[in-house]
Amino acid sequence: MASILFICALAEEKQSLTEILSIMIKRHSINSTLNLEVEQYREGSLDIYVSQSGMGNVNAGVKLAFILERISIDQIILIGVGGALQSRLKIGDMVISDRVIQHDYFSSLERGNYLMKPGDLILDPEQASNYDPVIQSKISPLQLSSLHHPSINIIEGISASGSEFVGTAQRKHAIHKQCQGALIVDMEASAIAVIANQYNIAFLITKTISDELHSDDSISQDFSSFLINASRNSAIIARLIISKNK
Repeated sequence: MASILFICALAEEKQSLTEILSIMIKRHSINSTLNLEVEQYREGSLDIYVSQSGMGNVNAGVKLAFILERISIDQIILIGVGGALQSRLKIGDMVISDRVIQHDYFSSLERGNYLMKPGDLILDPEQASNYDPVIQSKISPLQLSSLHHPSINIIEGISASGSEFVGTAQRKHAIHKQCQGALIVDMEASAIAVIANQYNIAFLITKTISDELHSDDSISQDFSSFLINASRNSAIIARLIISKNK
């Protein structure tokens, strides 16, 4: 029986997801100190696990590692919301990524800043000349391609991730340029990608745009206003993935 673990950072994201699932069949207590639980659902021949990590790469990485020590998982999917790094992306659009760059993990040297995969170290520009900071997923054992929805725009591309709520257009432009034209930025994806690769499990980042690329000061207002609606779109895409694999 195949299994998917859905990781959500926020309670609103998790609620939108669990509302579209069947009845929960089990609640797994993973770590009482971290208040870490995993809910188990079943759709056809597919076991679905859902957990809320809390915001940020530290929370996401630590809690994912604890879960993978206890439960056998075939596919990890980070679901939720993120910030647009291109003006063509609108609130409610979905960005799907199997490639992630951590935008705040880099060496700052005399000749520039050099992005790295977490755990790597670049000490001179020569080392960086042919270095690629992209964290790439292994090939998924499940059917995750050709996702279409009549009312949700779905785009594939690179996700940027770091321990920062990106609340200005200037910073968004910088991350987009720095991270090979990344489409979206969030605070959990790079940790999910790193831990998934360490456990040799495929990952997918599925994030709905909750705040657009604005030239004014409304990015944080977007996030607060559209979090719930964007989370619902993420849940709709999760349902498409489940339907293709159950």
